[in-house]
Amino acid sequence: MYRLVFICFFMLGSAFTVAEPLILLNWEDYIAPDLVKQWEVENGELEQVYFDSDQDRDAILLNSHRHHIDVAVVDEIIASRFGREGMLLKLNEENIPSLKTMEPFWRKRCGEYAIPYLWGTLGIAYRKDKVSKAPTRWADLLFPSEELHGHVGMITDYTDILAPALFHFGFELNTERRDELKKVFDLLKTQTSAVLTYEYPISYLGYSDKAEDLYMAMVYSGDQFSLNELAEDNDRWAYVVPEEGTVLWVDCLAISKHSKHLERALNFVNFMSQPKQAAQNAAYSAVATPNSASRAWIPVEQLNNLGIYPNEEQLSNIQLYQELSKQNIELRLKITNAILNIHESKNAN
Repeated sequence: MYRLVFICFFMLGSAFTVAEPLILLNWEDYIAPDLVKQWEVENGELEQVYFDSDQDRDAILLNSHRHHIDVAVVDEIIASRFGREGMLLKLNEENIPSLKTMEPFWRKRCGEYAIPYLWGTLGIAYRKDKVSKAPTRWADLLFPSEELHGHVGMITDYTDILAPALFHFGFELNTERRDELKKVFDLLKTQTSAVLTYEYPISYLGYSDKAEDLYMAMVYSGDQFSLNELAEDNDRWAYVVPEEGTVLWVDCLAISKHSKHLERALNFVNFMSQPKQAAQNAAYSAVATPNSASRAWIPVEQLNNLGIYPNEEQLSNIQLYQELSKQNIELRLKITNAILNIHESKNAN
């Protein structure tokens, strides 16, 4: 009798454990809903916690034990840094078998503590019904025409907010030179009068009562499709990679060492990395997949879309993120906060 009670209690306890959701820290609308449903059938609920800036994500991940984060979408720099600091689980082909189908370039970028998820470029999205001449250079965003004043969007990430000006001046994306960063700050300070918002464009269009006032914005490739979805108009927003060059970014999937559901977390990451699932997810997100075995399932119109899969000419003029010194990060944060304060002050007046 006691044994039977113990077995029943054990089985109920296991059921309650499985019933706890696996928590994914993610950008909004950055995973195919059908894949979530497919995974949940056998593995239980997947709950998503959204962020709309790298800084917000990092703050949540730093306290992953308190927020109960199991899996997170991270950039390559954070994957390396947090991995070294013992916050992330080491991933390899033994615990993630589908990792073997990932392209070596992207595997190297995500390192030992994460696996490639999606990749793309940094560029400019613009409303075709509001912008008479399509932008071609970062200068079109930094020095917008008079009719675009008050209709420009930027991103507050302390690295990416500086990128348009760095490319415009011909500086290195990861420069440590204070004189170059000072020049970038002066330009961005001048630009503030033309900027409508520094909020992530997808978030801004989703929640702001001034969403219709945004005509041109700094975005990541793929965002234009989400913007069109929010606008309920598939032909409103277009995307360009500026001639001066751009950043080639990669998002990675990482597993928190504080996860209470490591087996399910590994299962989820492996599931999302299998060729068919990776293709389905890339097609939904309209973002490039790093999975070399997925191409057969990607729609031809997406493979031929230069806004998703850039050509050799575009890729010949790209830069990659590198880990910055602590002093450089602090300076970039000061610049970013100063720009936001200046913009807020101007709007208050």
